[in-house]
Amino acid sequence: MKKGLNIEVTSSQYSFLYEVLMEAYSNDVAEQKGWDVQTFDNLVDNVCQATETNLSNSVKGI
Repeated sequence: MKKGLNIEVTSSQYSFLYEVLMEAYSNDVAEQKGWDVQTFDNLVDNVCQATETNLSNSVKGI
């Protein structure tokens, strides 16, 4: 089974993350930085498919 990372963010933090990511996407940052474009596209897809959950007490900004 492949390992991955889970992050917890507040709704506001998610909005910031989404906006920054979409700005980078629209400006072709992945290509400019020499990143793997498919991996970046997959990141965009995964962020767009985020689902709401209960946050733990360790999340900063609650």
